[in-house]
Amino acid sequence: MKIFVSDVRVAQVLSRSADWQECVLPDHGCDRVGCITERGSGVRGVAANVDDRAVIDAYFGLFSGDWAEVTLGQDAVTAFVSPNESAEFSENARRVEEQVATDVAVITRTPTEANQPINRAGLVMRARSFVRARDGAAPVEVRAGFSASDVEIQRRDLPYAKYFDAEDIALRHKRFDGSMSDPMLRSVFRSADAVTVLPYYPVLDQVVLVEQFRPGAFVRGDANPWVLEPVAGRCDGDEPVEVVAEREMVEEAGLTLLSLESIGNYYPSPGCLSEYLYSFVGVVDLSDAQTGVHGLEVENEDIRTHFLTFDAAMALVQSGEADNGPLLLSLYWLAANRARLRGGTSAA
Repeated sequence: MKIFVSDVRVAQVLSRSADWQECVLPDHGCDRVGCITERGSGVRGVAANVDDRAVIDAYFGLFSGDWAEVTLGQDAVTAFVSPNESAEFSENARRVEEQVATDVAVITRTPTEANQPINRAGLVMRARSFVRARDGAAPVEVRAGFSASDVEIQRRDLPYAKYFDAEDIALRHKRFDGSMSDPMLRSVFRSADAVTVLPYYPVLDQVVLVEQFRPGAFVRGDANPWVLEPVAGRCDGDEPVEVVAEREMVEEAGLTLLSLESIGNYYPSPGCLSEYLYSFVGVVDLSDAQTGVHGLEVENEDIRTHFLTFDAAMALVQSGEADNGPLLLSLYWLAANRARLRGGTSAA
């Protein structure tokens, strides 16, 4: 029996060998992630006979709903029917689902104890980062002009896939002399994009730092794995990074943003991390604010705030207690721009 899928790109990832044909499924709709709903004015999609359903079942098994027989013209086909109401399956959501389906196919091919059961929430966060990266690529002026098409992927594996994941990728890439490199195996720690915000009160020339336990520092062997940082948080939804900054300021520091100053967007360590940071200085009013402990209990956050003068914060740079990239970058940026901020002008 044929299977109906609402997006051709997702369908082709789920079964590359199937002969997917465009069609319209009448009297049904689809929800915001592309699952079929019981009622609607019709859904444009594709249908095909599929010999191996392992990836399809693994992908749709991540949603609520069940497979059902539906009528397509003179034929009966099966479709995964969701209990949700019909909604727009946007172009951005289609691109995200294509990447999620790609990762599900990789995991299904090589299941391990560390990638089962499949964590859809983690895959969706990283898929959104993938789409954001394709839409927001940095300019190419000094670089040679190579692109992702100059990389030949030979194999991808996701042996560890939970909230974060680790990808093993075998590839070759174009060299500067025009030849292709020898095959190489690389491992990359994948995480969703994140936002950092250094709160700054221009009136009293004060910054706010947050202190919390960091497992990365602990695993490295740091004797003091409680780290001073800017406010930070993951881009785990579809909202703009500025909205993430506002939310995290409330959750981690109990502060309300008055304005945002962009520091820059960057990979902290692109040799082994996919993480991409959007860093800001956030102008706040500390006249009635107090230090305290913040964070979400459901995320086991235990975050202490510190109010420091700018000079005291820069002394941490000299002493070495400020020892992570986002904090150092934020303080140096503030050193170059604080006169403008204290003068009352803002580029936000």
